[in-house]
Amino acid sequence: MAKGSLFKRLAAAASAAVLFICFSLTAYAQQSEYADVDKLYSRNGNESIYISEGKFLYNFKGDYTGVTICGYAGNSHTLNIPHMINGREVSAIEKDTFAGDKRIEAVTFPHSIKSIGNNCFNGCSNLKTVTLSSGVSEFDKVFCDCPSLQSITFPQGVSSIKGSFKNCASLNYVKFARSVTSISEESFKGCESLTQIDWMGGIVKLGNAFDNCTALESLTFPEGLVLIDGAFDGCSALKEITFPETLLYITGGFAQCDSLTNIELPQKVLFVNEAFNSCENLSRLKYSDNTTISETAFMKCPKLVIEKENHFIAGLLKWSAIVAVMGLAGFLTFRLLTHMADNLKRKKSMSSNAGK
Repeated sequence: MAKGSLFKRLAAAASAAVLFICFSLTAYAQQSEYADVDKLYSRNGNESIYISEGKFLYNFKGDYTGVTICGYAGNSHTLNIPHMINGREVSAIEKDTFAGDKRIEAVTFPHSIKSIGNNCFNGCSNLKTVTLSSGVSEFDKVFCDCPSLQSITFPQGVSSIKGSFKNCASLNYVKFARSVTSISEESFKGCESLTQIDWMGGIVKLGNAFDNCTALESLTFPEGLVLIDGAFDGCSALKEITFPETLLYITGGFAQCDSLTNIELPQKVLFVNEAFNSCENLSRLKYSDNTTISETAFMKCPKLVIEKENHFIAGLLKWSAIVAVMGLAGFLTFRLLTHMADNLKRKKSMSSNAGK
């Protein structure tokens, strides 16, 4: 009995050991699903940092589900932000993550990215190419002071741009998707090489976004734009502006644009305030009597001559012309009908004489 009892105890211990090993292997496999290697360290005592095969540092902290990139331990000049890390989507990049990194020359974002933190790529002095994805709806203070960046195209899905791309001195081309409705907070201020802006429509409000873009010579705004508020101050090379018929308010926007000589406002514009101050060569302004011009709208414009279009007189002339045309048409119709009646009488008379 003693030997049998001992054998049973040994068998039970062996079974327990096997179960423990299986449980440990399963737990390790589950842990490996979320990290390529062991945890690097804990930050602030409560945030675990991991590293991927591509040397991206990441954690699981943030407002979005999935992985948040928080650093980079590699040495590549091209960053292809991964879409997935160990079965989880990469959904965000933490603020300040790549700020001031002089190694980075190009960066590509996957569609899984929903958020790029403030100051994330600011001061990346050698960054030349940025390929955005449609996942990010708002850019807020990202990519400022990147002097090597030459162009940027915003894909469909981006709706708001705030304070991003400021002082990108080599930026010469910008294209906005139709989904972009608002640009503000000095987003492209100081982009001194910017010469072309492609609006695909959709812009409703322009804030102080393009101040001191000194190479910009012409602007054609898209239909749908309602408000311009301090958008192009100090654009000294700007010569031509074409406003859309949808524009209602200009509350600042073109001060110190010394190359402007002619402004024609759409008829629906309701109010202009502090918009064209110190445009020293502005010589002609045309607007309708629908528009209220404030006393500060055209200060320090010594050459300006104002042409106000009177809608009452224009309407009177228009209707007078219509009445004149209708009267002429009526007169000609009357003459034609009279002529036809005379011919008919003459034919009847000739027919009657022939019968006799």
